[in-house]
Amino acid sequence: MQEMLITGRGGEGVVLASQLLADTFARGGFYVQSFPEFKAERRGAPLSAFLRWDDEPIRRRYKLRECDVLMSISPSPPPARAVATLRPGGLLLVNRETRFPHCGDWHVAHVPGSGIARRHGILSAEGRPMGNVAVLGAAVKLLLPDGLEFLEQAIRSRMGAKIAEPNVVAAQEGYRLCARQHTVATDSSYEPEPAVARPPLPVFSASFMDTRVNNTGSWSLERPALLAACNVCGLCALFCPEGAMRREDGTMVIDFDHCKGCGICEDVCPVQNAITMEEVLV
Repeated sequence: MQEMLITGRGGEGVVLASQLLADTFARGGFYVQSFPEFKAERRGAPLSAFLRWDDEPIRRRYKLRECDVLMSISPSPPPARAVATLRPGGLLLVNRETRFPHCGDWHVAHVPGSGIARRHGILSAEGRPMGNVAVLGAAVKLLLPDGLEFLEQAIRSRMGAKIAEPNVVAAQEGYRLCARQHTVATDSSYEPEPAVARPPLPVFSASFMDTRVNNTGSWSLERPALLAACNVCGLCALFCPEGAMRREDGTMVIDFDHCKGCGICEDVCPVQNAITMEEVLV
């Protein structure tokens, strides 16, 4: 049995990717199992999906503890915690325009999923490229080389004709542009995330982690930038769902440790060209 962990952010099509790939393997004659794991069910929040496939019926009914394949849908680097679950000799597939400059006791492949999606106009409601299907094309090339037609069938069966065709083209391009990497001397190990010092817990704690120790701003794929036209009206702070904007010494200040890049501040700002959303470079 093969087990895959799919990681990404809310709104990037992680769950759909898992379902499409399960459908693809099923059309290829495998038994499959696919299910997601939600923590904070919201756009930008980290989430995972799990996929198993085998020649025989699958009896396991629990989340993956280790995986043979880790597929990162997000263009941001995969979480180090997820990379640590890869079994020796496993496969890490990342959504990147360039090679992944890290190595371990696993293999690496990359595909420019977001770039492919942008070229074919496959965008989210916020205008972000949806690279999930292009990454699936790469996964099929690596795991089921004769299964591209099955993936195309799965896409057409789950999407309306208008959006299915550009996604089929994206899958084909992801299949073609997927590249396996070879380790080079400059590659570094992918270190686990450092432990975070937590404040003392109250006697009757409701949670073991809160925003004082969980820098949720790391979820951001975009961040707001204040421009000269800002008149410090504070409306953005009123509507910010994370309380990440505030007035300070006559200016607006953004707490990027907790800003998730939702873009609400830009939408509600009454002043033209006072706030713009910029891509977070990773």
